Amino acid sequence: MSSLAQGQVSDRASLHPRVGDCSHRMRVVGRVRSGRETRLDCEQPLRAVCHAGCGHVEHWRCDSYGCALCGEVKRRRLHRLVDNGAGIHLANGLLGYFVTLTAPGTSDHLRWYQGKRPRHRVACTCHDHGGSKGTWNAGESKCWNRLRTALTRDRQVIFAGAVETQARGMLHRHVLLFTDRELVHEEVQALALAAGYGCVLDVEPVKSVQKAARYIAKYVTKSSGERAAVPWERLDEETGELVGKRATYRLWSSSRRWGITMREIRATASAQARARARYLAELTELLGDSATVSGCMPTAVAGEPRAVP
Repeated sequence: MSSLAQGQVSDRASLHPRVGDCSHRMRVVGRVRSGRETRLDCEQPLRAVCHAGCGHVEHWRCDSYGCALCGEVKRRRLHRLVDNGAGIHLANGLLGYFVTLTAPGTSDHLRWYQGKRPRHRVACTCHDHGGSKGTWNAGESKCWNRLRTALTRDRQVIFAGAVETQARGMLHRHVLLFTDRELVHEEVQALALAAGYGCVLDVEPVKSVQKAARYIAKYVTKSSGERAAVPWERLDEETGELVGKRATYRLWSSSRRWGITMREIRATASAQARARARYLAELTELLGDSATVSGCMPTAVAGEPRAVP
C-alpha cells in the first residue's frame, strides 16, 4: 500500500473514536428528498450534520405549515390545544365568545352595527387617511394588546386566537375568548375602535367548542401560505422612512392561563410514538420467535395421512 493510501486510512480511522465522544452540535445544511434514508412523514426533511465534523448526520422534520404532511400534524395539535382549553373554561363556568376583529376601512363609510341596524347611522372614524396597509399590518399586534388590556380592566379574560389575511391584504384576527362577564357588542366595538381596529366586528357566543377550535386551526393553516404576500412596512428610526420588509406576525397566540401548552402536546405525542415503536419492535421479535419455533416442528409424520382442511 502506498504512503498516500496509508495516510488516508489513518486519517479516516482517527475520526471513528470521536463519534462516540462528540456532543453532536447539529447544524442544518439543507433539505433532502423524503425516502428510506429519512424515514420521516415530511415532504422535504432537513439534513443536519455535526458542527464538529465527526460525520454524524440526522434528518429532521421541517415542521412547517407549508409542508402538507407537517402542516396537517401542526393543525391537529393546534386543534387539540384549543379544544382542550376551551372545554376546561366552559366547565369552570366562564362565558365563551368567538370574536372577529377587522382592519379599518379604506374609505369614508357609515358605522357598522351587528344585527338590526338603526335607521340613522353615524359616520365612522375608523378610516385612517394617512396610513397604509403595510403600516397597519405591522402594528396589528399592538392594537390587539391595547384591546386585550382594556377588556381585562374589569373582567377576567382568557383567549386563544389566530390571524388571517383578508382579500384586500390586511390582517384580521379571530379570537376564542372566555370571560366571567357578558360581552356586549357595542362595548367591544367602542374598545376596538379606541385600540385601532375597524368598526366591522363580530361577537358571537360559543355554541360548539370543537367547531370553534376547527375554525382557528383552519385560519392558521390558510394564513401560513399567505404570509409572504402580506404588505408589511416598518418605520426606519434613523431615516424616518417606511421600509418594506417580509411579514413577521405570529399565526396564533394564547394566554398563559389557557390550559395545556403546545410543549406538553408535543411531549405527549413523542411519548406515544416511542411507546408504539417499542410495541412494534416487541411484536416483530415475538412473531420472529414464533416463526422459528414453528419452522423446527415437522408438518406431518411419515406414514400417516395428512389432515384434510
